[in-house]
Amino acid sequence: MNVISAVPSAIRLWLAGARTARLRQILDSAVHLSGFTEPRADRIQTALTMRLGAPGDETVTLTERSADETRTYRFRTGEGDLAERLAAVAGGRGGLRVKVLLHPAACFVRSLDLPSASLPRMRALLAEELEAATPFRAGGVYSDWFVEGEDVAARTLRVRHVVIKKTRLDPVLDALAQAGLPAGPVAVGRAEDQTMPVDLLSHGHRVLPALTGARSGDAALWLGAGLLLAVAFWGWRAHQDATLASLDQAFTAARHAAGTGMAPPVQAGLAAILAGRAPPLAPTWDALSAALPEGVSAAALHLDATGALMTLIVKDEAGALAALGRLPGFGPPVLQTALDEPGGMRRLVLHLPRPGRGGRP
Repeated sequence: MNVISAVPSAIRLWLAGARTARLRQILDSAVHLSGFTEPRADRIQTALTMRLGAPGDETVTLTERSADETRTYRFRTGEGDLAERLAAVAGGRGGLRVKVLLHPAACFVRSLDLPSASLPRMRALLAEELEAATPFRAGGVYSDWFVEGEDVAARTLRVRHVVIKKTRLDPVLDALAQAGLPAGPVAVGRAEDQTMPVDLLSHGHRVLPALTGARSGDAALWLGAGLLLAVAFWGWRAHQDATLASLDQAFTAARHAAGTGMAPPVQAGLAAILAGRAPPLAPTWDALSAALPEGVSAAALHLDATGALMTLIVKDEAGALAALGRLPGFGPPVLQTALDEPGGMRRLVLHLPRPGRGGRP
């Protein structure tokens, strides 16, 4: 079957508009190598093959193939026990698929020249044309079609349309169903090696074959799809990271511009506000606890813009003053009050000035 009918609609539309036969051959070859070739359902080998003769011939020939021999059985479609005989031939092998081969004279076959652009909706177009030009109705027939040829210059396709009435085929299909034997495909031809590329049970549907077979192009298709997905994800992540980085840079630049663009009085006011802030409490308390020696306890701590005012209970006054002199962020301690406490302890009120902030009055 022409490979055009096996590719997606968008690609088929592009193929229909190709202007040169050379380009068409290249595209057909690429699709074939990619694994998108459509299988010949009519050439599928099955263990059971049923042949129906020309109109007026009610003989049904059933061929059974096995590894050892080939057997042929003949029945008549008018016999009421056809289903039982078919089941007896199958020998209890339920689910055994049966290919049905119809004589071409039993079908209505016609050839049509249609525009290449109609390929994506060929099934619907043929159904409409069938009802308009013949006494058949789409719901009362089994049909299929295939592309015989193409006129690239005229942009037309030569389409063969094969139709059979359901009243002719349904008794056979019903007998197979009663025997537990699924039917398909339903091919048309004088012999199994002379069939048309059709399956009348498909009703003209065209789908891509599943990508689960063992064909050579399937692995490449799956690998290519995986690589494309990985590249797309990587590109999306890279774009996202680049966008966030550019936003960070833009915000940083805007902040710098806003900071440097303030008027001098505003900058002076901000500097005064920052200068009037007291040192942070938690870091100062941690640094004070680490600096004081053993046996010294802090009874009170007050922080303001000028420094820290604290009350200590000490036994070694000189050691405590020396330790506080090494406290980072503050100047040497200034003793303001010293009182004796029971047990030889001393209560000291000290002020630790912040450099450049002046003393405490």
